[in-house]
Amino acid sequence: MQADVARNSPVRTRKPRARNGFYVSRLRDTPVVDSHGASVGRLRDVVVAIEPNGYPPVRGIVVRAQKRDRFVPLGDIAHLDAAGARVRTNGPAIEFKRGDGELLAYRDLLDRQVVDAQGARVLRVNDVMLAPVQRRLSLLGIDVSVRGLLRRLAPDWLLGGLEGELLDWSVVEPLAAEMPDVRLRLAHRNLTRLDPSDLGRIIDHLPYRHGAELVSALDDETAADALEEVGKDRQPELFEQLSRDKAVSILDHMAPDAAADLLNDLPPAQADRLIERMEPEAASDVRLLLTFEAKSAGGLMTTDFVIALEHETTRDAVEHLRAQLAKPDLVYYVYVVDDADNRALRGVVSLRDLLLAKPEQRLADYMDRELRTVEPEESGKEVARVMGEYNLLALPVVDAQGRMLGLVTADDVLDMMLPETLRRHLPRLFS
Repeated sequence: MQADVARNSPVRTRKPRARNGFYVSRLRDTPVVDSHGASVGRLRDVVVAIEPNGYPPVRGIVVRAQKRDRFVPLGDIAHLDAAGARVRTNGPAIEFKRGDGELLAYRDLLDRQVVDAQGARVLRVNDVMLAPVQRRLSLLGIDVSVRGLLRRLAPDWLLGGLEGELLDWSVVEPLAAEMPDVRLRLAHRNLTRLDPSDLGRIIDHLPYRHGAELVSALDDETAADALEEVGKDRQPELFEQLSRDKAVSILDHMAPDAAADLLNDLPPAQADRLIERMEPEAASDVRLLLTFEAKSAGGLMTTDFVIALEHETTRDAVEHLRAQLAKPDLVYYVYVVDDADNRALRGVVSLRDLLLAKPEQRLADYMDRELRTVEPEESGKEVARVMGEYNLLALPVVDAQGRMLGLVTADDVLDMMLPETLRRHLPRLFS
């Protein structure tokens, strides 16, 4: 009963130590007796508290007595194990009311989806183990195996020697969206361990509201990278689940072409409102890209590229590049222009040639002036043909006056040519 969404990722499940541990499924409907052995009801559930760090401690149990659910705090429980509970009082007198951050181990966790932050998987909880942790009864881990499901349906003697797959709670990220009746504030700090591509796959395999919960918990840069890994057909619906402030911040951190593609799939009025709140430079890039057809050179290009000026020396160019290298993910080519404002394309220098050139040598002396370019209205098929014929990793897009507007990269062309199921398995090279 598990949905593994990262089959190619190594699964390194942490095995918790379960001394004196027992499963919640075995506790369900076990007898609760008082100090004299008289019955006071049946155990319905175990209340645990989700805390920022550590294992969730047990706060108490819920007892069904006289057709009502009553709460017994942990301090009033003399003994608790898989056979049932013995309480110190004559009977549970406190009516059960769920507190902030509290959940019921059986009702709220079993059959719910959680994220394994170590194995980069979405899993379904089939059982929950409780055990002493530093002398405090706590939720130790979850069983995600078939045995965990069978344990709820069959006695132990029938299960034989089958072992479950117990996942330590320290690598488990529960989802508040899975438990709408529970008042939880989850920081999802474990998600920072995951690569954006793993995050994207996880988000892609969750319902929109669940995925939006994870995106909202990420810092803006990581959220932008993860969202770019989500299938393009799911991005708009997922995006609409986010707060407007979070949505704008993510757009500011996305690659311009990816942001434009996403905005193009949103209702025009909504897209306009988001663009108006973006950073001026990012908004300007997106507006430019949205003026072109999606499968034209202009629609495929990104405005993240690096330039140098033709009058510069190698030393000057390297200094000029430092401030630009934060934007593109990968740089192979440096485009040489007349000046920073006009950007008339004069030539290109590979990063390798730039690093090997003498510091005082002028770019104009060794740059390649034989450039292949396309205008923004050119079709995507023609872009692919030119890049394939001349073995280019990137192709500049220029206007009628030869001024550089953007860059079509190899992964942009692959995105256009390959089906969704295949291209999502390919790494992004440039953006």
